[in-house]
Amino acid sequence: MAESSTQSKKLQWKWVGISLLMYVLFYLLPIVILGKVFGINNQVLFSNWVFGGVTIVAAVAGYLSEGVTIWEPAIAGAGLGFLWVIFILLFVRYYSISGDIVQLLTAMSILFLLSLLGAWFGDRAKKLWKTKTPESN
Repeated sequence: MAESSTQSKKLQWKWVGISLLMYVLFYLLPIVILGKVFGINNQVLFSNWVFGGVTIVAAVAGYLSEGVTIWEPAIAGAGLGFLWVIFILLFVRYYSISGDIVQLLTAMSILFLLSLLGAWFGDRAKKLWKTKTPESN
């Protein structure tokens, strides 16, 4: 019994990877498709999805995962912030080195906190909505 409680407290790197993949597919891809492919330049829609989308995807990851998974989507959110800034620096525009570091840390911090909040909501929803299966003896 003690082994299962220590097992659940370990970081599940599998869910960090799954969460990062979910962010790329369901968070970044819609931004790229709407902005570049369809040419939709709606600033309100874009800014709402930038902040709300990461929270929603983290909540879904927290809901779908096994056990308590709050830190994993948050770590993936920070990784998403890192990837996003690197993508912007490489393909969109260039900044000074000091501006790059500040932008990188800001993006990682904001996405980490929003992902943490979303994962907490998803984990809480999982506890409230998923019914526990009766153990067979």
